[in-house]
Amino acid sequence: MAMILFDEGKKIGEISDWKVTSLAPVYKNVLGKEILSSKGMDECTFTSPKPVTKKSKLTIKDGTKEIALNLKSVKGGTFITATIIAKEK
Repeated sequence: MAMILFDEGKKIGEISDWKVTSLAPVYKNVLGKEILSSKGMDECTFTSPKPVTKKSKLTIKDGTKEIALNLKSVKGGTFITATIIAKEK
């Protein structure tokens, strides 16, 4: 099924080169105690059909679920690296 990119509810188009990687949680030892420094998250990279800005509020819909993204970097306006913050059916 095609993955469609939306910016604040406005359709941008179908994305390409979708890749997801899971980042493991990072723990630190502080004063003899293990504390969670950063929780594990899924990070994705993809190519947008149209240029977007770092201020864009992007979501992806693929027919059955909606994925909310938090942008980390935008290169050339179309190559995007983002953190997946929510998945809804």
